[in-house]
Amino acid sequence: MKRLRFFFTTVFILSTSLPGQITEIIKKTDILADPKEPKNVLGRLYPGVEIKKIGKDPSGKFIKATFDFYIPLETLKEGRVAKSIGEWQVADDATIKLLRAEREGKTVRISVAIVNQDEKDMDMSALLLFKLVDGEGNIGNLEFMQSRNSVGIIGPGKTLRSDLVYNFAKSPENLELSFQSKLVGDQVFFLLGF
Repeated sequence: MKRLRFFFTTVFILSTSLPGQITEIIKKTDILADPKEPKNVLGRLYPGVEIKKIGKDPSGKFIKATFDFYIPLETLKEGRVAKSIGEWQVADDATIKLLRAEREGKTVRISVAIVNQDEKDMDMSALLLFKLVDGEGNIGNLEFMQSRNSVGIIGPGKTLRSDLVYNFAKSPENLELSFQSKLVGDQVFFLLGF
């Protein structure tokens, strides 16, 4: 089950971030996690399915590929969708973009741009509206004195750029940033890529 989970996580991440050549399946084929283990079948593809070719295995007999697929939301333990660095997302009356993310040991630095789409001022407090969590569920500690624009008022139609610094007890991995424009509002998520 873990292997299957890893495969589909990898397929999703690769399909959205890697360049590749699009082609179509012309005959029914099994999906293999590893060409060296042909009995370990993860699924099956049928003629007409489009895939993105991203490489070959060392033998040259198999193509490494990704594809888009859809599954019902109710079949997932966690249904949220996280975007990547450079993508915009909307949460209620705010639009946010993760501009950059860097990790150095136990410290993570991120830059975000927040646009107030409302007709009234938006109170922005990074402590209340942002949360940075690693893959083990540890929450980063926002360092106010090292951050820039961690608190502010964003006027209607205006943009605030915040440079935020978070510290963890140990070097964090699989980081996810969450943001909500109101304390009980919509949440959006970003994967930091490390």
